[in-house]
Amino acid sequence: MTTNKKGAYGPDDDLVDYILGITFEIWEEGQVRLIEQYYGPETVVFALDGITHGSVAMIDGTSAMLNAFPDRLLLADDVIGKGDCHSGYSSHRVLSPMTNSGSSMFGPPTGKQVRIMNMADCVVEEGIIVREWLARDNLALVRQLGFDARECAALVQANHTVELSDWFGSESDRVAGVQAESGELIAGIDAQKVLHALWVSGDDSVLEDSYHPYAVMHRSPVELVSGRGDIRAHYARLRKAFRCSGVSVDHTVTQSAGENANHVAVRWALSGTHVGDYLGVKATGKPVYIMGVTHRRIVAGRVAVEWTVFDSLGVMAQLL
Repeated sequence: MTTNKKGAYGPDDDLVDYILGITFEIWEEGQVRLIEQYYGPETVVFALDGITHGSVAMIDGTSAMLNAFPDRLLLADDVIGKGDCHSGYSSHRVLSPMTNSGSSMFGPPTGKQVRIMNMADCVVEEGIIVREWLARDNLALVRQLGFDARECAALVQANHTVELSDWFGSESDRVAGVQAESGELIAGIDAQKVLHALWVSGDDSVLEDSYHPYAVMHRSPVELVSGRGDIRAHYARLRKAFRCSGVSVDHTVTQSAGENANHVAVRWALSGTHVGDYLGVKATGKPVYIMGVTHRRIVAGRVAVEWTVFDSLGVMAQLL
């Protein structure tokens, strides 16, 4: 790990440039200690596999990842943001090709090359990331590594803290109280209405109004769903696994993508009960909390391409 130096970015930089730049400095250039400059001691990062407090803990986690995947790249597919580095919000979609050359929390090195997709929603204040919600699908990772998903979910569950369990509980209570079937119209799409249709009602008319017939959904770099009908079937399987008591759109950002097109980022959450088979785990009746991020390319008022990430392994860990 390279010793600390001063990073090139600060509060007066463009928000998207800042997000892209600090990611490159920390990961590709190996300047892990720059996390101390760009994240504060009070920064909190929320993810389904754990809550991280402060830059020191983030340095430890980043170093562990680089020890397991030393050639990892964080290639920006998109950054959808608003505001600036004095007061801004960004939703960053990252594609990571990497080789498992060292031991990870899931097992010994396999030597396998894998690709994963992460989403990071960040609140930036005066050039410091003060809060982050991280969505990553570790299921895609362990499957590519050749590990048993259930065994890996058990490893995640073994690391659950009281704080994480309390967060699941408080968030589930909050989301369960959100019964709205529609919300604000953004770029021709009602994100709350679509979320409710996908996870709760299965209303085909909403999906037909909101998705082009040719729509493609990326769940991970190795799981693609092509066509509105297959997207409908994908969520029908999830509705059989989970009975939702509430779904909530918690943040949206939109940017123009040219004439008659927009990029929209949606951070969302749901509260539910495990009532059917999920990844081979039979119904347990246990409560489930899911936090995810969706990026959409909207053309002529309907979704043409969607990238949706939530930690399926982190969900599975809640069922064990």
